[in-house]
Amino acid sequence: MASTVAAEPIAEPIRVTALGTAADGTVHLLADHADTTARCGFADWHSYVMCVDWLEEPMCPVCVADLAVEVGVEIPKDVLDELDEIAAPWPGRWLLRPREGDLERVVGIFAGPGGWDAALDVIGALYDAVGVDFSGDACATAERAGHRRIVADVTRLDPGHPALRWTAGIIISPPCPSWSIAGKRAGLTAESLKILADMFTAVSEAARSLWADDAGGGQEERATPSETTWSEIRAMADAMPDKRAGLMAEVLIWPLALQLQGAPISWLAMEQSDNLPQEVREGIETELAVAGRSQQQWVELDAAAYGVATHRRRVFLMATRHGRIPGSVRSARPIAEQTFAAAFGWKPGERVNTRGVRGLNANGRPKGGNVFSADRVGWCLTGKARGWYRESDGYRLTLDEGGQAVGFLPSHPWQGSRSSAFQQIGDAVSPPVGAAVMGALIGQRWEDGVARYLGCVYRGSPPTPARRADDVGPVASWALAA
Repeated sequence: MASTVAAEPIAEPIRVTALGTAADGTVHLLADHADTTARCGFADWHSYVMCVDWLEEPMCPVCVADLAVEVGVEIPKDVLDELDEIAAPWPGRWLLRPREGDLERVVGIFAGPGGWDAALDVIGALYDAVGVDFSGDACATAERAGHRRIVADVTRLDPGHPALRWTAGIIISPPCPSWSIAGKRAGLTAESLKILADMFTAVSEAARSLWADDAGGGQEERATPSETTWSEIRAMADAMPDKRAGLMAEVLIWPLALQLQGAPISWLAMEQSDNLPQEVREGIETELAVAGRSQQQWVELDAAAYGVATHRRRVFLMATRHGRIPGSVRSARPIAEQTFAAAFGWKPGERVNTRGVRGLNANGRPKGGNVFSADRVGWCLTGKARGWYRESDGYRLTLDEGGQAVGFLPSHPWQGSRSSAFQQIGDAVSPPVGAAVMGALIGQRWEDGVARYLGCVYRGSPPTPARRADDVGPVASWALAA
C-alpha cells in the first residue's frame, strides 16, 4: 500500500515525488519507480543522470520537476538549479515534456542579432525559442531586444542533447563569406565542394534510415544510426581552404540529429548567400528528402522587393517533414518601393559614397563602384557600411539608420563597437523578408504585419511607385517526395 503525506500550502515550495493529489490535498507518493527511462522520456537518459527508486535515494530532477508540474505545485529551486546544470547550455525546463498549451520549442543556429526573431514578431508567431551564436556582441544585441541567446561555437554543441528532445522547428543561417561576393568565396573551390559533399554523405550515413513506417500499424520506429559521430563529421572541414564553408553541413546535422532522437521536428528554415552553388543546394535537398522532408522549396529573394531601403539578395530554404508548405512568399498586393533618401528624410539629389576617394583607371577615369544615388534603393549593406557617407556633407549613417537600411526598427539595440554593430547589421536576415519566409512556412499571413512593420521602420517616408514582391527574378522551387 502506498504511503501518503499531507501537502503543504502551494505557496510554499515542496519536493514532490508523486503522481497526483487526492481531493483532501494528500500527495500520493510513487511506491514503485522501476520504469525510469519511460518516466524521464529519454532512451539514453542514464548517460546524463541516474534515476532510481525514491525509496533508495532521491529521484532524478527531471522526474521530480515533471511530477511537481503534474500535481500543480512549484518546482523546488534546488531542482530547477539541477535541471539548468544538466541541460546547460540549454534551458533546464526544456528537459520537461511540453504540456498542452505550451509554446512549441524552436532552436536558432547562427542566430545573430535578431533578424529571424524580429521576423517572427512581425507576423505574431509565438515560440519558445533559443538562439545560438559565436558572436558575443550579436548575442548581446539580441538579448537586449528580448530574444534568448547562447554564446557558443555551434560545432561544439551536441545536437542530440536530451534538452532538445521536443524541438519542433529549426532556423539556421550559416555564415556567408565562404560563398558571397562580399566574402572570399573560398567555399567555391573544387576542393571545398568535394569535402562538403563528403560531409553531406557522412551526415546521411550517420542518420541513415532514421525512421521507418511499421507496416503493422503505421507507427514510426527508430533505426540504428552509424557509429560516425557529429564531431568526426565536423572535423572534415579542417581540410578545407576556409573551414567556415563546412558550416553548411550544420543545415543537415541539426535537423537529422534531432529527428534521430525522436524530436517532433516539423519544419526547417535556412538562409544563405544567393551565390550558394546549385550543387550544394541539390546535396542538401537530396539528404533532406531521404530523411523524410516531404516538401522543400528554395526561393531567391531581394529585400528591396519587400519594402526595404537596400538590396539584399539571399537564398532561403523552406522544408517541412509532413505535408506541403502551406503559404507563399509572394504578396497578393503591391509592396511600395523604399528609396534610400526617403527612408531617412534626405532631400532629392543626394549621393552615397561607399568606399571613399577612388584612384583613376588606365583611361583616366575614377575607378567605379563606390557611389550610388540615394534617390533609388541603396546598395547591399555590408559591415563596411560603417564608412558610407553622404557626399554633400560627409554625414555618416548612425547605427539606428544602418539597421533601418536593412529593415530593422530604429530602436533595435545594437551592441558592441561601431565596426561590430555594422558587421551584425550586414550579416542579419532582413526582418520583412524573414517574415514572408516564416509566414509561408508555417501558414501564417504576413502581408499586413509587414506593412505595419515597415510603417514603423520608415515612419513618415513618402511612398514611391509600387511594385509587386514577386518582381525579383526567377525563383527555383520544387517539391521532393520522401
